Amino acid sequence: MDELREQIDECDDQIMTALDQRLKVVRQVADYKKNHNMPVKQTDRMDQLVKRLIDKFGDENLTDDFIAHLYGVIMEHAISLENETLS
Repeated sequence: MDELREQIDECDDQIMTALDQRLKVVRQVADYKKNHNMPVKQTDRMDQLVKRLIDKFGDENLTDDFIAHLYGVIMEHAISLENETLS
């Protein structure tokens, strides 16, 4: 059991590292949007992203609903960071 938990901990560390990296890029995107007078929230892009991820990763472990919910949370936080960066 300890070995399995260590594997889960390693996966969690990779997830958090990837999220941190993603959010650093989000701040760069916010700067770009600010310099080009673009809106923070771009619904078409968000929909395309979720569709791409569902098409690529959707299966019995990563259901369509789970992917949509997870990325809803991630994008909500990203929008918050972009708004923070723009103010």
